[in-house]
Amino acid sequence: MTVQRVILDHLQRLTEESGTAVLLVTHDLGVAADRIVVMSEGRVVETGPAAGLLADPRHEYTRQLLASAPSLTTAHPRVSAPAPADAAPLVEVRNAVKEFRLPRVSGRARTLRAVDDVSFTLHRGRTLALVGESGSGKSTTARLVLRLTDATAGEIRFAGADVTTARGAEVRQLRRRAQLIYQNPYASLDPRFSIGEVITEPLRAFGVGDRGSRLARARDLLDRVALPAAMLARRPAELSGGQRRRVAIARALALSPDLVVCDEPVSALDVSVQAQVLDLLAELQADTGVAYLFISHDLAVVRQIAHDVAVMRQGRIVETGTTEDLFTNPGHEYTRELLAAIPGNRHPLATAGDGGSAGPP
Repeated sequence: MTVQRVILDHLQRLTEESGTAVLLVTHDLGVAADRIVVMSEGRVVETGPAAGLLADPRHEYTRQLLASAPSLTTAHPRVSAPAPADAAPLVEVRNAVKEFRLPRVSGRARTLRAVDDVSFTLHRGRTLALVGESGSGKSTTARLVLRLTDATAGEIRFAGADVTTARGAEVRQLRRRAQLIYQNPYASLDPRFSIGEVITEPLRAFGVGDRGSRLARARDLLDRVALPAAMLARRPAELSGGQRRRVAIARALALSPDLVVCDEPVSALDVSVQAQVLDLLAELQADTGVAYLFISHDLAVVRQIAHDVAVMRQGRIVETGTTEDLFTNPGHEYTRELLAAIPGNRHPLATAGDGGSAGPP
């Protein structure tokens, strides 16, 4: 968000200085500038000055986009009911450290500390969001939780068991109970597989059921993520980005895991599809009690989906708390900087309703 704001401000300065026109193609209405042209199915359905169009949209499709865009709305929480206060922790991370070796310079060894003394707890049935800029250590922290990489120091506990140095059967058991939705919907599905094979692969890997029962499970999962059973015979290349994301969610749920790590699950999706995916995640959590570790740089999305938030900067957690507390009363300057950089906060319409001050148009 902060990098995005710097780039947008820089573009605005350059256009003002040089008189150059900019045609900005985006699915995020929060970053729109002077004039907006709204397209649907290859046609322009509405156009006009940004302030007027956002304040009084005429076309139904424009109204749908505005209703779906988290950067242009105040809190519309999708979170399920919180877990009981005495619920046992599912994931406990204590003083985790991850260092990577860098190439030597003048014969001297160097290391990069990507995760630096990170601690947090995630309870069953809740969503904890890890937020921060690119390179802040969010994804590396998630890989430590999933045991996709080894911690340099600290402790990782899953359902009460220490998995920090787990090997063999212990790691395999963790794989069954903790799944990952990858960030890129176009690269995370094997293009050689049919959708049915993509979804049933975890079941085959763990020897769950026979061919018939696995296919039935795949149909049920597709229905749960609002896709038709006819999709089972298709290949990933035949699906849209939103459909691929739904297939990835179905695959992650195949083994009925206790934890799903969502790594930027709605990035690069248009706002209407993004809203559908967030609704789906919330519904699945309410139905199954699954816990989410939700990785994102988009605080507008986090506000809608997360119960708790941990803000990361340069490998460290600088602030943590409930979503409501963090958004209404951020304690750390970096958190305030992230909140100020939400694209919707740059437009007067986005802040008029909640007493905030408008940033530059």
